[in-house]
Amino acid sequence: MTKQRKRRTRLEMLVQTGEEELYETTHEDCEHWFRILNRELFDNELVPLDEIEIKRRKGVYAIYECYDEECEGVQYRLLMKDRYRSKKFFVEVLAHEMVHHYQALNDQPLGHGRTFLRWRKRLNEKGLQLVRAYKE
Repeated sequence: MTKQRKRRTRLEMLVQTGEEELYETTHEDCEHWFRILNRELFDNELVPLDEIEIKRRKGVYAIYECYDEECEGVQYRLLMKDRYRSKKFFVEVLAHEMVHHYQALNDQPLGHGRTFLRWRKRLNEKGLQLVRAYKE
């Protein structure tokens, strides 16, 4: 009987490559990695974002916004920087913002307190860092 090799996930492959090339953000990658992280970290519990905006930002890597539109109900928006120091770092920042999305969807306070830090171990197990704030 032959032993079957476990197939590595895209997240595992990204973490193991240790790639450090400058990464330029795209909408397609944001949506693609959102789906991957949603599956691997959040058990597909997160609803898709209503809007993703990518542009040059000074002093901030990303912002998650949850607001109530009178006509359309609650809206979820992600504002991402146009460049990151590596693709892995981009994925870590996206995962960070997805924790905030989880908080919003589960009526938890948005922020970097106890409900946020609860995700640190899960991300670390996948090879990602979860920090309260990123330094440029």
